[in-house]
Amino acid sequence: MAITHNSYFDGAVQSLAFDFGNARATVGVLAPGDHLFNLKARETMTVVAGKMFVTINDMAEFPASAGTTFDAPEGCTLRMRCDVDTAYLCEFH
Repeated sequence: MAITHNSYFDGAVQSLAFDFGNARATVGVLAPGDHLFNLKARETMTVVAGKMFVTINDMAEFPASAGTTFDAPEGCTLRMRCDVDTAYLCEFH
């Protein structure tokens, strides 16, 4: 199994990518700030610790705290705004 490190937004988002079974996932941490991603695949995100405020495309922002899982469709714009360090699991589909 290959584990790869990814860093975004001058280090404000750090993740480790790995394969499990036939799937790919990342675990990571977002520092406080506003983080915008353009998704190339459908993602299922689970907040592990902390809290974020999520906007998918132009939908209304919603809070996501530890234990919250949400789906973001392929091709969408995903905005995650954090006031505290927030850990997540992201599964790619």
